[in-house]
Amino acid sequence: MTESGKQDELEPEGLLAQIEKEHLQEQNLCDRLEQIADDLLEPLDPVLARTSVVELRQCVRRHLVLEEGYLYPVLTKRLRRGELETDLLNQIREEHANDECLAYDTADQLERALERGRAENPEMLGYMLHGFFECRRRHIAWEDAVVLPLARSRLSAKDFRAFSVVEFEQSLTTGTLTFTRL
Repeated sequence: MTESGKQDELEPEGLLAQIEKEHLQEQNLCDRLEQIADDLLEPLDPVLARTSVVELRQCVRRHLVLEEGYLYPVLTKRLRRGELETDLLNQIREEHANDECLAYDTADQLERALERGRAENPEMLGYMLHGFFECRRRHIAWEDAVVLPLARSRLSAKDFRAFSVVEFEQSLTTGTLTFTRL
């Protein structure tokens, strides 16, 4: 294991730090999508559009794997049945599923516009882009304000040590969640 991998496992909040890093990357994607939406009447910036298509196809998936593969299983174990927080996690799971579909649909439409060099229907694409980045910004803000503080208050150092950034990245490459040890 690399030295940085060892450090990730020893860091008490490596999991939450990784989620915060993912949130920042998603915020940056939202900013780029907003820039694209603002300029839809002009020819698309091919680099910005292509980068955004790739990130749309990956960012929500990474977010889902990180939270639903690592954070939520252990957090759910720390909650009592019937607690409001249990309902909160169920709501977030539903949002994740919807956001993942919206991300792929938006990526498909943006990719079609990229092939043409401009949006065939700028209003429709603009609506999709706005829908995605507004939902994600709200979702991220809510997780930062509610879910991460909940995790900090309910999870133990042992819970946090069970997460490895290196194994997380490897699982994304291989498509497996073999690292979930909780």
